Amino acid sequence: MPYFPQLSSGARAQFPLVRSVRRRTTKCELTDGLEWKVADPGLREREWVLEFRGLSEEEWRALEGLFHEVEGRRGTFGFVDPTDNLLVWSEELSREAWYKDPYLELLEGVPDPRGGTRAARLRNSGEATQRIEQSLEIPSWYQYCFSVWLKGDPWSEVTLFARTGTAGEARTIRVSGSWQRACLPVKLGSAEELVKFGLELDPGRSVDVYGMQVDAQPGPSPYKQTKAQGGVYTEARFGDDALEVVAEGPGSFGCRVRVVAAR
Repeated sequence: MPYFPQLSSGARAQFPLVRSVRRRTTKCELTDGLEWKVADPGLREREWVLEFRGLSEEEWRALEGLFHEVEGRRGTFGFVDPTDNLLVWSEELSREAWYKDPYLELLEGVPDPRGGTRAARLRNSGEATQRIEQSLEIPSWYQYCFSVWLKGDPWSEVTLFARTGTAGEARTIRVSGSWQRACLPVKLGSAEELVKFGLELDPGRSVDVYGMQVDAQPGPSPYKQTKAQGGVYTEARFGDDALEVVAEGPGSFGCRVRVVAAR
């Protein structure tokens, strides 16, 4: 599958950036003047307006190459929302989107760092390392940052990881009795289109977790809660039939791109 290119800096977009959601309402006007209005689920579309400045020739050629490959608005490509959490069900770890090893116990409704009860407690009751992870259909050659808030016994350690079938990176974090946000920046550099993000616990250890997030950039952004839809779109399209470029100087280009996706 073709994917919208990432900038050489690891960023997905530049500011200003506009994201909007379009929905449709069906209206029925009766002969007596009454009107009925209901939401129409047949149209729910997201649009991103991306303004790029100072693109290198390589970055511009990658964007132009994608535009020609999908034939403008005709074809689809994979798009990773630069403003959203890529994971789904970020606070509901009991959902099927999260794979858990059999001896990893899960307790939800635990106090979180924002004063609510949306954190979860994980406990390894087995005799081997246990993990929880979520698989994302995204290009493994992008730059990402996996982040999560952690809290637990001062002697406990948690390993954050990102893996494909042929590559992987991990970082071991020593937790404390107060909440801390741990991060794992990764660029796996393989050619696979599936990446698994998660954490591992040693036998007998437990930890409170909150706010699992994956950003398509080198560092973490403010946490965004997700439900059934994360920031991964597999059937995005260009919103225009032409891609105009402005040569700002030698080896420096600018352009404005509209991307649209259903859901």
